[in-house]
This record gives sequence, C-alpha cells and structure tokens, in this order.
Amino acid sequence: MTNNIEVEHRGLLTKEKFNSLRKLLEKEGKFIKEKDRFSVIYSPRGKETLRIHRSPIDLRLRITNKKSELVLKHGKWSGSDARKEFSFPVDSAKFGEMIEFIKILGFYYGVLQATKTHVYMYKNIEFAIVQVPGFGYYFEAEILTEKKSIKSANIKIMLILKELGLTVLNDKDFYKLLEDLSNRPGFRFNLKKENFLDIKKRFIDYF
Repeated sequence: MTNNIEVEHRGLLTKEKFNSLRKLLEKEGKFIKEKDRFSVIYSPRGKETLRIHRSPIDLRLRITNKKSELVLKHGKWSGSDARKEFSFPVDSAKFGEMIEFIKILGFYYGVLQATKTHVYMYKNIEFAIVQVPGFGYYFEAEILTEKKSIKSANIKIMLILKELGLTVLNDKDFYKLLEDLSNRPGFRFNLKKENFLDIKKRFIDYF
C-alpha cells in the first residue's frame, strides 16, 4: 500500500530554540536538504475567506528551489494532523499559466507564503525547521505512512518531541498562527483584482 498519509505535528520556535534545534539535528540527525519555497495557498473555491484551515481541501501551487508542483492535501488541518497528500510536478516556466488554469476552476483568493526550511531525518522522523522571513520560526515533525499506522506514527512523534522539549500547537494556537501569517500586509491575494505577474515581481528570487 502506498504511504500517502502525512502525519505531521507543528510547533513554534524562538530564534534561540531554532538555532539550538538546528545544531542538535546537524550533529545527531541526517541533513536532507534546504528549501527556499514560495507558495500560493488557496481558499476554498469561490470563497473570499482567510479561514483556510476550516476546509478539508488544502490546495496550493508552490515553487521550491526553482521546481514547481501542484499540491492537494485532504483532511483536517491542525497543530497535529494526518492528511492525504497528492503532488503533481509543474513546469516552472508555466507557473503563471497554472495560476490562470486554477483561477478558471474557481480558485482565486488566498494567502501567499515564503519560507526558508532546513530538513533533517532524526530517529526516522522528518524534521523541518522553518524560518518565515520577517515573522518568526516553527518546526514540523512528519512521518509518511499508511492509514492503519496513523496512531503509531502519532505516538512516535509525540515521544520524540517530548525528548527534545518541543511543544505541539493545540488547534486554537495553530489557527491563530495561520491567521497571523495571513493577516500580514501584502500576503493576501485576490486574482480577480490583481495580476499574478505583479505578485511574482515581489517574490522573483524564488523563481
């Protein structure tokens, strides 16, 4: 059976904790990659709302280290969740064309996100420590598994996070984090009122 259930736990980091966690993962884990990522995260089709987390449909177009993909995650979005993930590569030269295609399907409103991430494997868990320029830091601890193993994956992640002294966001705090990220000036978009080319100019380094 394909492992396409993403069991993921998230929490906030201070700058000091970000640095100390990174040092620990560098020493005791395995460095996988660094990711410079720009994401276009869509609200549910036809809805002009920033409460994206309230929909089980998480649709996003993103470019990571100059490589683009269309991603759909399905399921409850929270501080710790298990969601089914689908990913399809997109020609980066056609990123704008894909934006237009998705708009025709009824998705035109949402939130922009730009991040720098360091990814490590530590005790068979993928750790991503994320910097949001001008905002702050957080971590994601993930195991990719199948449906029958969701419970054991959650238990394993929680045990390791406890060892590391890391705290997972509860749903209320996670939703507040999303709202704080969404409410930053210039990070909402409405493609009925603006051109994506103007947005792209602001994040051209990612392309």
